[in-house]
Amino acid sequence: MFSAIARFFSGGSPEPAQADAAVNAAVDLFYRKVLADDRINQFFDGVDMDKQSAKQKAFLTMAFGGPGNYTGEDMRKGHAHLVAKGLDNSHFDAVMENLGATLTELGVPNELIGEAAAIAESTRTDVLSGFTAEEKAAQGRQASLYKRIGGDGAVNAAVDIFYRKVLADERISQFFEGVDMDNQAAKQKAFLTMAFGGPNNYSGTDMRKGHAHLVKNGLNDSHFDAVMENLGATLTELKVPADIISEAAAIAESTRRDVLGK
Repeated sequence: MFSAIARFFSGGSPEPAQADAAVNAAVDLFYRKVLADDRINQFFDGVDMDKQSAKQKAFLTMAFGGPGNYTGEDMRKGHAHLVAKGLDNSHFDAVMENLGATLTELGVPNELIGEAAAIAESTRTDVLSGFTAEEKAAQGRQASLYKRIGGDGAVNAAVDIFYRKVLADERISQFFEGVDMDNQAAKQKAFLTMAFGGPNNYSGTDMRKGHAHLVKNGLNDSHFDAVMENLGATLTELKVPADIISEAAAIAESTRRDVLGK
């Protein structure tokens, strides 16, 4: 499929660069159509469309048989939050309609449109599956943690105390040299709110990408342990019950491998 697209857009020479440009053009036109479609554009409210387009381009390139540079979540996990908001077959049909209109507008031959549509259609079941029972249960536990810990005010207070402790801890304070701590604290508050099951307003990079530069500078398990120690001390200082501290620590601990790039 990828080479066929290359041949079409290059006049017969299957150059990967031509196929890549074709996929990029298709995704850009596709999202213009989607964002103008009142049947489905509500699902993109608040979405970083530059980032979304980049992920879609990487996914389609892989799906069409090109270089596999896609690093996003699988279809089910990536769309489960949208299913929770009402995403269903009618919306998927609208997306398919816009995809077909996009390829038609670009002059792609019918046989290639049919092949591309079949590949997109093959994702329908996963896209519309939603959260598993286990994931819903976990969300319920996390949401109750956010509420039990005291909500937004408690998270804000915890992050402020936490960073005061971290910046005074010579084992790890060097990793924050030159960092805008107001911005860092705001991101951490948004992340913890999301991780503990509160409103999802976190828009930072994922844990692995966000800490890769620190791993290069020597960040390791001993430093992560020090962070965990300061988190525990913070929650203890705020008189958070021991069982809630353990639950919060377990969520923080679950990020260890990504934070340390393992």
